[in-house]
Amino acid sequence: MIYVGQNAFKVYVDTGIDLTGVSSSNVYLRYSSPTLSTGALVATVVTSTAGIIQYECTSTDIFEVGKWVMWTHVTHSTGRISIGDPFLMEVKAEGGF
Repeated sequence: MIYVGQNAFKVYVDTGIDLTGVSSSNVYLRYSSPTLSTGALVATVVTSTAGIIQYECTSTDIFEVGKWVMWTHVTHSTGRISIGDPFLMEVKAEGGF
């Protein structure tokens, strides 16, 4: 659970693929917000052989209340693209259930 205004957290995702040789500039956590706006957050490869990536929230990130759909998007050095299964991230008002 993430709360509006919270910006001290990291999102870790297991891509399920070997990311050896993939530049972090080619690893994204894409999203569709509760208002259906879309975008991409640049993620970092944490463990390449295990396929673990992370996105570290910054003080300028603003997550609105609701359910966010997120998925990974990786461009390999060969030009191939891997797209991960979507998952939900719920954002609530501070103190909300």
